[in-house]
Amino acid sequence: MSTSNVKVELPTESKTEKDTEVSPIVDVKVELPAETKTIKIEKDTEVSPKVDVKVELPAESKTIKTENETVVPAVANIPAKLEQNIVKQLGFYFSDTNLPYDKFLQNEIKNDDGWVKIDVLLTFKRLASLSKDPAVIAQAVKNATDSIVEVSDSGDKIRRKVDSAVPVADQEFLNEMIARSIYCKGFPKTATMDELLEFASTFGDKIITKVTPRRLKTKEFKGTLYFTFSTKEEAEKFLKLESVKYKDVELERKWEKDFLEEKKKEYEDKLAKKDQKIKAETEKYFKKGFLLKVDNVDENVTVESIKTICSGFEWQVAFVKIVENEKLAWIRLKPVKAAKDLLEEVAEKVNDLNIKFSLPDEEVEQTVLNEMTKEMKGFLNMKDKMKREKKRNKGGKRYNKRKNDDGNSNNKRFKANGN
Repeated sequence: MSTSNVKVELPTESKTEKDTEVSPIVDVKVELPAETKTIKIEKDTEVSPKVDVKVELPAESKTIKTENETVVPAVANIPAKLEQNIVKQLGFYFSDTNLPYDKFLQNEIKNDDGWVKIDVLLTFKRLASLSKDPAVIAQAVKNATDSIVEVSDSGDKIRRKVDSAVPVADQEFLNEMIARSIYCKGFPKTATMDELLEFASTFGDKIITKVTPRRLKTKEFKGTLYFTFSTKEEAEKFLKLESVKYKDVELERKWEKDFLEEKKKEYEDKLAKKDQKIKAETEKYFKKGFLLKVDNVDENVTVESIKTICSGFEWQVAFVKIVENEKLAWIRLKPVKAAKDLLEEVAEKVNDLNIKFSLPDEEVEQTVLNEMTKEMKGFLNMKDKMKREKKRNKGGKRYNKRKNDDGNSNNKRFKANGN
């Protein structure tokens, strides 16, 4: 028996009688009996009546489409490293650290008993960067011996294994994740996600289960990130290492929980300083203790009607503001007599509008006065702007034009007289 290797090149759009797609290039090993006869077909091509054919498809093989349109991946030879990266990336998509917070995937797995089409998964940039061939993706999962995901019999869908329940993304689960996460600072802002993942893998397989870069609103990497570890014990080991460097740069490390507490305190201090600044600004315009709250303000109550009632009480009012959607109003008194004393004087008196006066608590009073200060500054700024505009355009365009013309003609006259 004689054996020969034949490389057969088919047209790119080659199809069988049933319109089935096949790979355009295949390596065929043909084994022929020593004394075999040949026959002729329509185009006078001699072939053996009986042959054993072994077909080897390249890694980026096309899928086969049957009559009922079910996609069946062809067998593919995948480099071990590529297969490992594909399974690892899919494992991350369906992992405890990602899936509970991935709204897109959460919606997808609800539609088909947890299955997600490979074509959908290939819209994810990181997976597509490894391979855009659904057959390769499916075969990589089939070949994996230790993975959280599985491939459907049809080979066109992937899901998290049914015996691995998806955690509920509640506060308790989030706190548990934070408890085994480490904040790291010192990475170059130009570092790519691939480089960060590669660095994380140097601490062992499946030790760091999630890498979360911190980014600006512009999506630019800040140079800091969170490493989420498989267990709190592994996180402690990493934190206790004497030195951790990334490209000769020592990394600053601390528990994510501690880092978040520090950021919270910084934010609160920043707000406190801002409040103090606003409060100081407010005190330039208004004094506390001269604000009254008015309730039962319906559509029949107006600013003028409130002022009329206040006038009957002999209150000196500086400003009245009605908050229509809350059915209340605010009265800012002139700093002559405190609001508390005025209320005591009219405690037994009633008014035609049946509105009620009261003192706001200290915090509410400060908030309202701050808002009034903001409005006052806006009004004063607008007033100054109008004054500047009026000064610049004093006399109007005709006056300015006449002034300019007079000036020009005078200059000409002076020159004509030799002055």
